[in-house]
Amino acid sequence: MLPRDERRFKTADLDGDSAATREEFTAFLHPEEFEHMKNIVVLETLEDIDKNEDGFVDQDEYIADMFANEEGGPEPDWVTTEREQFSDFRDLNKDGKMDKEEIQHWILPQDYDHALAEARHLVYESDVDKDQKLTKEEVLDNWNMFVGSQATNYGEDLTRNHDEL
Repeated sequence: MLPRDERRFKTADLDGDSAATREEFTAFLHPEEFEHMKNIVVLETLEDIDKNEDGFVDQDEYIADMFANEEGGPEPDWVTTEREQFSDFRDLNKDGKMDKEEIQHWILPQDYDHALAEARHLVYESDVDKDQKLTKEEVLDNWNMFVGSQATNYGEDLTRNHDEL
């Protein structure tokens, strides 16, 4: 892990002084949030999943990252769905494998706002009267969903006073 961390640190260390500013350290810890770190995220993903080390992620490697069929039985339905996802949406050039550009499109999509998606999910699941507004009761009735959500800092934000609640 040391060479990997060193490579990541050197990429995050924009001024090259071998000391991390707050911003550089944040980039080291959360590289997916920084434009200059995106190549590192893609490279690390490729290194983790590309078991045959050919520089690509084929469908079997993609599935093996999520599911190990140790019992030798039939694959669950969700694995079949993931195989279809690979063919239909991950392998953009239809050559049977993902290159670095396709991996980036998969793990760092440009048109996806994680916070917005999580907020919409919480409202959809908790808004009993479907008025697109959450009451205190709706939040409390679904407290387990909120304390498990990154959008609420795993519930910590719910302990603070909020005028909007």
